[in-house]
Amino acid sequence: MKFSNLASSPSVGWLEAPGNKEPSYISARIRLARNLSGFPFPMTANEEQLKEVRKKVFSAVSEVSLLKKAEKIKLEECSELDKKFLIERHLISYQHSGKSRIAGLIFDEKEQVSIMVNEEDHLRIQFISGGLDLFEAWDIINRLDDELSKILEFEYSERWGYMTSCPTNTGTGMRVSSQIHLPAIGMTGGLSGTMEDINKMGMVVRGLYGEGTRVMGNILQISNQVTLGISERRIIDSLTRLAKQVAEREKKAAAMILDKDPEGIKDSVFRSQGLLINAYKITFEEALDLMSNLRFGIYTKLLKSDIDVLNNLMIRIQPAHIQQAGGSKLNDLELDVARAHLIKKDLKVSNI
Repeated sequence: MKFSNLASSPSVGWLEAPGNKEPSYISARIRLARNLSGFPFPMTANEEQLKEVRKKVFSAVSEVSLLKKAEKIKLEECSELDKKFLIERHLISYQHSGKSRIAGLIFDEKEQVSIMVNEEDHLRIQFISGGLDLFEAWDIINRLDDELSKILEFEYSERWGYMTSCPTNTGTGMRVSSQIHLPAIGMTGGLSGTMEDINKMGMVVRGLYGEGTRVMGNILQISNQVTLGISERRIIDSLTRLAKQVAEREKKAAAMILDKDPEGIKDSVFRSQGLLINAYKITFEEALDLMSNLRFGIYTKLLKSDIDVLNNLMIRIQPAHIQQAGGSKLNDLELDVARAHLIKKDLKVSNI
């Protein structure tokens, strides 16, 4: 498929969700790891076995209600730019993109339901929604898992649960995560302390693109660490409660800095606006940091605008998105110039 079509229409389903109107919560994700009985895990399987796994999975999803019209992609046929684009779209992981062997991707038209084939496990089934409604996400992905289980035989132990390549996923095979924006905590220098507190509570903090990536723009991904011996609903409940506690900490930090230094905060927000509108070139990381201040300005009513504009722009200014939309490869300087032009155009049109 032509990824340029997706790059020009970045309003993915999970960004459009009503829950995304809540300022702190960007997205909620549930991912299930599953492996087919009778096949080695991907890391030890040969090419013929990987091809057979992919063939079975591609065939099975055609019978699943949520994925009847899904896109099916063979990753070895994708360019490196295509793979980077899919990472930016949160459809594949860095580990999946690095596969030189047989791998696949399946995703629906709203890009909320997706399946990575032959990543660390045979299937990584994922559902992403806006906001923090993880129980709604669980209802959908549980239904999808049930439908797939009627067609595919998954490796399961009565004692240990679902068998997975990594022991930490054994049991439910579930990873639950919340992507959350914490600008006020970042402004007060409390981001590292918040991350430490999250880790102490048995959860994991990851960066913008998941495992092995760094935090940018004051955006964290909070995820569960343990899947064995805990029910799915208990995992979801624990992470939901923690995300709400972190969001409440963000609200208190925002109230504190607005009360303590309102003029300084206004200066930071409007200075960021000025830099974004007038920059000739800008890196992705710098743009995210400045847009973090604008998001803060919008949800504290310092700026009058719809936060959807910034949510969509955060996707469109990623390196592979700019190149896919433009139809050509760019070096770093060309990317920074193109990004600045795109930001300036969108912010002026949207009166931000």
